[in-house]
Amino acid sequence: MSEQRVWSPAWLELSGLPEWLNARVRQGAWSVFKKLVETDCEVNYRPAPFEISLSELAGRTGLKVEAVERILTKLRRKRLISCFIPEHPDENVLCRIATPLPLPEPREAVLARLPRALQRDALRYLDQVVVSDESEALLREVIDSYLDNVSQKMNAIILDELQLLAARFRRDRIRRMFARARHVGVDSLGWVTRELVREESRGQKTANN
Repeated sequence: MSEQRVWSPAWLELSGLPEWLNARVRQGAWSVFKKLVETDCEVNYRPAPFEISLSELAGRTGLKVEAVERILTKLRRKRLISCFIPEHPDENVLCRIATPLPLPEPREAVLARLPRALQRDALRYLDQVVVSDESEALLREVIDSYLDNVSQKMNAIILDELQLLAARFRRDRIRRMFARARHVGVDSLGWVTRELVREESRGQKTANN
């Protein structure tokens, strides 16, 4: 594990987020958020979409699945994460930590509290991840395909979910699933995301057998 992955949780613990999340979201919110961060650091060199099941998230935080679902919903509402929450606890949550991460205090105040050693490091989630022109073009393509095939409904949560899809899945798979939604008469982005996650999970299980 790289130093950056080790340091990142350390600065978050000193950022004021633990107390703020437990007070403003609900008790246990920091445990859930920290486990999401640890999962991202484990599987991604830089912040990117990742997957973890609701039941695993509940088991690793000592919370009930229903409590985890409510916390994820509130974390998404406060724009700390983008995520798709499945209907079944054994299915995967598709999630990404927000960058830059909203903080309870101004950035300068948070940085001033950090030990000097941490201030010298590039702090994961503190700054906006640079998006390439190719990624921007792909996102526009995904948005257009969603509007053409699924629904004209658009808001901040839907846009976040479309960004998740563009960052996580190949464009041909996204196009195919949008076309499938149109064919069967489904106008729910949640349905599209759920089917893509299920398809990915089945593919991983087949590869491991």
